[in-house]
Amino acid sequence: MQKNDHKWFLSKVKQAIRQYNMIEPGDRIAVALSGGKDSLVLLWILQQLQNYSHLDFTNHAVHIDCGWPDQDIEFMSKLCSNLSIPLAFEKSCIAQAIFPDGKLIDNPCALCSRLRRGALLQWAEKNGCRKIALGHHADDVAETLFLNLLHGGRYEVFAPRIDYEDRGISIIRPLVYLDEQTCIRIAEREQMTPMKNTCPVDHQTTRQEIKELLNSIRMQYPDLNRKILHSLEHAEPEDFWNH
Repeated sequence: MQKNDHKWFLSKVKQAIRQYNMIEPGDRIAVALSGGKDSLVLLWILQQLQNYSHLDFTNHAVHIDCGWPDQDIEFMSKLCSNLSIPLAFEKSCIAQAIFPDGKLIDNPCALCSRLRRGALLQWAEKNGCRKIALGHHADDVAETLFLNLLHGGRYEVFAPRIDYEDRGISIIRPLVYLDEQTCIRIAEREQMTPMKNTCPVDHQTTRQEIKELLNSIRMQYPDLNRKILHSLEHAEPEDFWNH
């Protein structure tokens, strides 16, 4: 990572935060900490912004325990301790819901995502957090867009900020302008040890197929993420049927 990269990636995160009004004065942010590299990088970046920017907010890490076996939480706990961020563990029955009677349901990742989001909303509401920060980056945007397009026939992707007005809580994605390789370099530079994903269907999903497809496209079109983000931010409904 180049010497000036530190300012570069923080400026991109701050740009996303400003663009979508993700953080407001006095916010208590529940940072969803799965233990994977993206969530670890998200937590570290938000703490840098809390410590060294004008933004007025506090971080509270929360890990939703899905019930998978052999989860090593040591580094995750150590990072929170080093950053002086409180870490909460919330148990769930997600594993049992995805594998009822030991059999895998159809579309398990979609159900897992919905259940984890529901658990995060409940925890945030109970603990007075108005924002929930997720670690989705620009690669995730591209993958979700192509996944919905190729398998659902929909031009649809998650928004950088989603408001649940009935609960007074918003989901935010501060890393939306960063690509995955940047997150990898940050994790390596800060010597982060991501928790191994012990989900039985990890790397065996349709999303993984889309990820590999997009990685091959990026070999020829390295600015794919930037072009997709630009189209999402500037497209109008009439653009899809250009007369």
